[in-house]
Amino acid sequence: MFFQLLWTYLKIGTFTLGGGYAMLPLIEKEVVDRHQWLDGKEFLNMMALAQAAPGLIAINSAIFLGHRLYGWKGVIACVLGAALPSIVIILLIAMFFTNIRENATVEAVFRGIRPAVVGLIVAAVIRLVRKI
Repeated sequence: MFFQLLWTYLKIGTFTLGGGYAMLPLIEKEVVDRHQWLDGKEFLNMMALAQAAPGLIAINSAIFLGHRLYGWKGVIACVLGAALPSIVIILLIAMFFTNIRENATVEAVFRGIRPAVVGLIVAAVIRLVRKI
């Protein structure tokens, strides 16, 4: 189960742009709908705790879910899965960004990503508000 948690959060961390709030729909889809590790009410409670605690919402939710399911091994799996993709991507960008930061295509890609990230965050907020 360690690897299932790790793989789930690796997918979420890899394919989500925009931070924790943008991750919420994917976390909900995987945790509630696909794997049924939590029900809808438990997911809302997890999100309330993750938002109330200091730190990143994605990491806080990973800690909550991992600990709830498999104790400290689950925490390690979920947190590694949620954080590792971002760390690797940021390191790769840092290594190559100085060479490409003036590239018009790269600037256009980042301009195009911004509205998508805003849309993901708005969708997550709407979904949570409807459930409350």
